Amino acid sequence: MRSLPTLKEQPSMQQCSDQELILRLWQGENAALNEIMGRYKHRLFSFIRRYVGDEETAYDLLQETFTKLYFSADTYRPQYKFSTWLFQIALNLSRDHARKHRKRFMISLDAIDDDGNSLDSTLAADSGDIAAHLDAKRQLAVLEKEIPQLPHKLKTALILFALEERGQEECAVMLGITAKALEARVYRARKILADKLRKKPDK
Repeated sequence: MRSLPTLKEQPSMQQCSDQELILRLWQGENAALNEIMGRYKHRLFSFIRRYVGDEETAYDLLQETFTKLYFSADTYRPQYKFSTWLFQIALNLSRDHARKHRKRFMISLDAIDDDGNSLDSTLAADSGDIAAHLDAKRQLAVLEKEIPQLPHKLKTALILFALEERGQEECAVMLGITAKALEARVYRARKILADKLRKKPDK
């Protein structure tokens, strides 16, 4: 007896690549959005919180990022890395929020420690001389006050490359600049902060 033909089953959402998920979302499968959110919500929240310096605002912008993703699914182009495209949405929303509300940018100690990255070791990497624990804490306190004063372009480059530890090419794509320009911005940001630290008297 011949068996009836069966429909070809689609892979589960968990088995899909990011590109496949965004295609399925564009085709009307809303469950794909839940899978994307599960994959990226923590990383996106960490990034946004570092940019805006406030957890409640970061949570709101995270929700707005996924809302924007839902209504912009048809604009995604497969030639681009999905995570870069998604973080670009978050970056644009965070930047617009900062401009609209004229908020000063801050990076909290908690935000840095969550991922195990210390800002003092990141910025002091070139010197090869790790400061003593108490001096490092003093430096962090100074940097918390000085980073908000950086020009916006330098500040954004520093977050993405030095703190988020994203690749040079990916950061350049997100900011719409060349890799060399990114390198220059990060260098200038580090130099400004290093100069500020040298000028601060020891307590």
